[in-house]
Amino acid sequence: MTTAVRNTKAKWYTELMHRFHKLMDHIGMPDEATEEIKEFMLSLAREQYMAGNRSGIAWMRKKAEEGVG
Repeated sequence: MTTAVRNTKAKWYTELMHRFHKLMDHIGMPDEATEEIKEFMLSLAREQYMAGNRSGIAWMRKKAEEGVG
């Protein structure tokens, strides 16, 4: 499983990866485990982003309907 990131130069992504690899190096995590944890973390981040995005859209629509009536 590979979680594709569209913009690997985005500040949030580079900072997340820097801190992630720093932690993995600090605790001595093997490369195979590091990659599996990274994939898990990125897929979870994507799920949470999408859930938040859906919530934001629903909230915006509700506010728009309130403004119309």
